[in-house]
Amino acid sequence: MELSGYPLWMYSISVRDLKVEKLNDHFGQYEILLTCQCGHTRRCYPKSFAAFAGWDCDLAAVIKRLRCSKCGARKCTARTYALLPPRGYKSH
Repeated sequence: MELSGYPLWMYSISVRDLKVEKLNDHFGQYEILLTCQCGHTRRCYPKSFAAFAGWDCDLAAVIKRLRCSKCGARKCTARTYALLPPRGYKSH
């Protein structure tokens, strides 16, 4: 199974989870991988949640409000990952 061009195993093995409590932690520079009990996954960014909840809102409170677009259940779990620079990127 692939997610937006990236294999799903990449998110579970090679990338370390971040500890995020509020949406503005780590200056909003991370991705959120949402997984429903039905197996549906979606990748999103904190700025999409901050548009309706505000940057000072807890991530756990936002996750409770989410509904799966495939089955309609409110049983989502979230994992947060740091954004990785593209291959070949040089900062100088």
